[in-house]
Amino acid sequence: MAKDLIIGGASNYNWDQLKYWVNSIKKTGFKGDVVLVATNMPGETVKKLVELDVKVFAYGKRTEDGGIAKTENNIPPHVERLLFIWDFLRKNKGEYRYVVVTDTRDVIFQKDPIEYLEKNVFTKSIVCASEGLAYKDEPWGSKNLLDTFGPMIYDELKDNLIYNVGTIAGFSEEVRDLLLQIFFQSVNRPIPIVDQAVFNFLINLHPLHGEVLFSNNGSGWAVQLGTTKAAIEAGAGDIGMIVKQDPSRMDEYIKVYKDTQPIVKDSLVYNDHVAFTIVHQWDRVPAIKELVMKKYG
Repeated sequence: MAKDLIIGGASNYNWDQLKYWVNSIKKTGFKGDVVLVATNMPGETVKKLVELDVKVFAYGKRTEDGGIAKTENNIPPHVERLLFIWDFLRKNKGEYRYVVVTDTRDVIFQKDPIEYLEKNVFTKSIVCASEGLAYKDEPWGSKNLLDTFGPMIYDELKDNLIYNVGTIAGFSEEVRDLLLQIFFQSVNRPIPIVDQAVFNFLINLHPLHGEVLFSNNGSGWAVQLGTTKAAIEAGAGDIGMIVKQDPSRMDEYIKVYKDTQPIVKDSLVYNDHVAFTIVHQWDRVPAIKELVMKKYG
């Protein structure tokens, strides 16, 4: 039987930045492979990861201390990682059943993700998680979409919910090929940070659209804390800065947020009934940041 995989990218990260991701996975009892596609990393970090049975798939030359030197190109690391995650999956074709691809510095796991995938991802191929806001209602995302694709595509997608590119999962082959499509649609764009806009563009096109399970907070898959009320109150993101300058603008946000606000209970982050499998952007909510650093640090 094929194994399962959790994989992420890391560029210019050390152990102190990666330990929450790694330690949280270990606490869930996940029995598959954990892989970091990595570059620009010190040797002591590589050694620590290997000691904890994290496979390091390096791109870039090895340094004398056993680390990895930075790759020399003009591709942003959050885009570049997609190609090398694809390359790892290509080189390990047939080895994996479910693949979970996440950001690493600001992602933790509260449950074994395979439990969710086995219950929910069978008629679909890929699961993604909503940020709870439409593009037109999230200033950074709105500008990013417009700058990436121009006014025609912006007009087509502006009313759609934003889905986060940092917490994707599904069957191995489908996830692998989606990552390659995101990569090649992201290079040679007018701005460097385009991977999320490209991801949302692709999942709204047929036939891929029909293969995607579009999850929200109510599903319990992954919460994107950066657009939640607690993050806004803490001043996170463009909306947080707007509300900080004019608290009355919070009413506008509350009207357009289309999801369940998360809560903290029993040292876990919940929707209104279950703990989330994945918590993303945990560092944007002070109370949750404190909880995560204490629990997984």
